[in-house]
Amino acid sequence: MRICLSDKAITNLIAEDVPYFDLTTLGLGIGKEQGKIEFYTRHPMTVCATEEAVRVMQQCGATAHFSVESGTHLEADQLILAATGSAESLHIAWRIALNLLEYTSGIATRTDEFVKAAKTVNPAISVVTTRKVFPGTRALMMKAIVAGGALPHRLGLSESILIFKQHLVYMGGLSGLLEQITSLKQRFQEHKICIEVETVEDALVVAASGVDIIQLDKMPLGTLKELAQNLKQRYPDIKLAAAGGITLNNVQEYAATGVDLLVTSSLYFGKPADIAAKMSS
Repeated sequence: MRICLSDKAITNLIAEDVPYFDLTTLGLGIGKEQGKIEFYTRHPMTVCATEEAVRVMQQCGATAHFSVESGTHLEADQLILAATGSAESLHIAWRIALNLLEYTSGIATRTDEFVKAAKTVNPAISVVTTRKVFPGTRALMMKAIVAGGALPHRLGLSESILIFKQHLVYMGGLSGLLEQITSLKQRFQEHKICIEVETVEDALVVAASGVDIIQLDKMPLGTLKELAQNLKQRYPDIKLAAAGGITLNNVQEYAATGVDLLVTSSLYFGKPADIAAKMSS
């Protein structure tokens, strides 16, 4: 998978953990001994960030001889990555690579389960994730959710138009915004205009304005399903996104409402994958 961290970002990860040298390896006098490190799955998972883990190994002076591609599903006790090098290089790279693999593979695995659950109910539905990532980790989070079969809802504020109620504060409310929909669509012809609403009444008004996408936030499932059916009948070209509180526990219920997109942040949060690192001389 081509999504990857820059060389500088890899260097910074190493410098954060090893600002000068590995004091333990230095003290034991084993730094020049040659060895091998292997990473194995402890449970079934969708693997991610192997490309970054390989580059960590390389920058630390080790050589990777085997790795699977991000997005690969592995069963338990399968090899993810293997590298050789000096004990110094392997010990420096070990935890940095393992952290990358475990955190991103945890997200990729949750995403894979979430997407499969949603598509079992509605094969045409899209799962997209929000900007609610831990600061500084967006590239890795996007790589992980794509590896699991989802897509970004928004990569950032610069490439999409999503209008919230907070924007309406400066526009005279929803009515003031709707007066500008035609001019917005004319100005941004390469972009879809999306408006988030919280009530059925606002959704109906927004749909009639010719907006491209309506994001329905935190609506009860029954209300959401009835509204989606109504809007799809009246405006067959409109796209509907459900957002707010969608998790693996209720994703199939949301997928069954008839919306086109499920917007979630839940995939970022949870246990990392459990990966074993085995070192040998």
